Amino acid sequence: MKIAGYEFAEGARFQSGAETNAKAVGEHLDLLRQKLHGELTPKDVLDDARHDNSPLHSFFEWDDGEAAEQYRLQQARGLIRSVVAIYTQPDKPAVRTKMFVHIPEPGAQHYREASHAMSRADTRNAVLTTAWRELQAWRKRYANLKEFSDLFNAIDDAAKDIKRAA
Repeated sequence: MKIAGYEFAEGARFQSGAETNAKAVGEHLDLLRQKLHGELTPKDVLDDARHDNSPLHSFFEWDDGEAAEQYRLQQARGLIRSVVAIYTQPDKPAVRTKMFVHIPEPGAQHYREASHAMSRADTRNAVLTTAWRELQAWRKRYANLKEFSDLFNAIDDAAKDIKRAA
């Protein structure tokens, strides 16, 4: 099978104008992969990107202070996402669920306690919209795996049910 072109995945977050570089990045990563006998690691990519003339260079933050701050913010996001709350009720088994959900409000993205977010129509809709978008992206990413065809059919059925309910 031959690669016909390159583009960035839906939802990928890069600096503005980066979408025009997908071809150069894809070709360069493929060249690196070939040079490294078919295997590519994040360290390989970073080592190459350190060179000013690499087409990958501009995709990285080279100011160490800013990079450290961005990394710590990513760690904080991971910490928030990793907390699971254990809810109990008399005479019922405990229920484990994510403590916080991400609310993607433009200009004010934040996390809210899950049950609170799901109890309000606006934030519930935002959470469900994000979940559906992520499910569709997952499906698109693995669409060529026939082993998941039954699951894809269930997703299609769910989509029909959601559209009818709306």
